[in-house]
Amino acid sequence: MSLAIEIKDLNKKFLNTKALDNLNLNIEEGKIYGLLGRNGAGKTTLLKIIAAQYVKSSGTVKVFGEESFENEKALSKICFVSDKPKFIPTFTVREIFNIARAFNKNWDRDFENALIKEFEVDLNKQYKNLSKGMQSIVSIIVGLASRAAITIYDEAYAGLDAVAREKFYRILLEDYSENPRTIIFSTHLIDEVSKLFENVIIIHKGKVILEEETDILRTKAFYINGDIDKVNDVIKNKNVIYKEVMGNKINAAVLHTISKEEKIKIENMGLEIKSMPLQKLFIHLTSIESKGR
Repeated sequence: MSLAIEIKDLNKKFLNTKALDNLNLNIEEGKIYGLLGRNGAGKTTLLKIIAAQYVKSSGTVKVFGEESFENEKALSKICFVSDKPKFIPTFTVREIFNIARAFNKNWDRDFENALIKEFEVDLNKQYKNLSKGMQSIVSIIVGLASRAAITIYDEAYAGLDAVAREKFYRILLEDYSENPRTIIFSTHLIDEVSKLFENVIIIHKGKVILEEETDILRTKAFYINGDIDKVNDVIKNKNVIYKEVMGNKINAAVLHTISKEEKIKIENMGLEIKSMPLQKLFIHLTSIESKGR
């Protein structure tokens, strides 16, 4: 599959702070990615460099084979929406959509109107007078209706309540199945949004520490729990990312492919083996306090 975004040796400094550290990443066309990282890990910096809202310190960022910075052709294929959009507060929602329509060549007016109706948006209200939830709805409508080849949601839906978020996820998946594009989610709602991800990227301290297909991760991220000697025997030569000892028992988090046959063998030893939720995997990989590391 062809690449939507190709990043090589990307660095970004803010004064004496290195936000991105020689970061390398390929993002394929027509997939949904989850971009995860703790606060300050470099997620928003990376996304803003892709969208040419920040200038990189060094390295290359290509969008469909072309450098994105100051490249109108490349940037016309990107729609970036965040939880802190730069909408003019005194503009009405109608004016915001008119401007967004002008900047997005693939904008779907019929889809826009359907979304306005679905989310019960008042087009005549000034943006500053909208609730936080309705401001988030304006952002996600821009992202959805843009039909941009690369659509980036940087916590843009954070202000929505649970019901509205579920509606957003449903609409996005329905539209994606009919109109595939590259979608990047940066989120802290990991377990909730993980059902959307086809690929997961984890950034820590400005570097990519994990990039994997979600389905593959489900076959290699496990907890193994039970007798300490038996568990230690099973996990030797495996990538153990967390261990917690409780008396004569141990709970170990393992990032390692385990076959069905090996899983049965582990269970026959009287040990418990269960899949690790993505949020727990993220915590173990990025927590400096993790035990046993």
